[in-house]
Amino acid sequence: MVITLYPLYTVYAEYYDFIYKGYLEKTVPRLIDFVVEVFKRDAEVEVRDILDIACGTGGPTIELARRGYNVTGLDVSEKMIQIAAQKAERSGVKIRFIVGDMRNLNFMEEFDAVTCFFTSINYVLENGDMEKVFLGVFRSLRKGGIFIADIPNPYLMERWIKGIPTIWRVDDEDMNILIVDSAIMDTISGIVDWKRTLIVNKEDSVEFVPDYHRIRVYTPNELKIYATHSGFRRTKLYGDLKIADRPPRDAKRIFFIAIK
Repeated sequence: MVITLYPLYTVYAEYYDFIYKGYLEKTVPRLIDFVVEVFKRDAEVEVRDILDIACGTGGPTIELARRGYNVTGLDVSEKMIQIAAQKAERSGVKIRFIVGDMRNLNFMEEFDAVTCFFTSINYVLENGDMEKVFLGVFRSLRKGGIFIADIPNPYLMERWIKGIPTIWRVDDEDMNILIVDSAIMDTISGIVDWKRTLIVNKEDSVEFVPDYHRIRVYTPNELKIYATHSGFRRTKLYGDLKIADRPPRDAKRIFFIAIK
């Protein structure tokens, strides 16, 4: 048996799609169905050109391209972008992928929509950095364009508050991965220290892949303040992939919408 420890953000990227296979195959198509409806309902321009920030390995990015949109995917991880580009090529869709930081967007009115999925905006920890994100998104959008970001409901994070660990497993014919998550949230700052270990069992080896995330929970009102200060004219909330006229109550995932 061989046990190997890898540096952060290298091998983990290669296992990302395996870990989140269920999300990518089942949830992402439903997510994009919902997003397309939001475009039709709330955007004040016809959405054609989309910037997907913090796109990771490109699950939603590729699904948007399959629906006929012109998509640009941006992520700070070069490894994630490499994997996303390979997947897009295999899927037969054309996407522009860029290695870049969502805190430093340099586009000027190039897009009708900007998306940020799967808790990615929560990786922005500092107030000044979040201001940069919103200002960059605002500049990137054409007038009437739409920004969509999803976050976990900060009021339903009892497991993080209590530091209760989560253990789950993903299986395949040639490999299974045991995922051990330990997250604890500071209830004053909203900072979550999230340690993850992958125990990768293959036929002739066991690999230990450590990973560490630091995120910050945000309330919808906090995001609304950032959006308003950045120049967005109106904001809206949806919950759990449901289109409704009233703000969501007790939704596990909040979808924050801002219109330029």
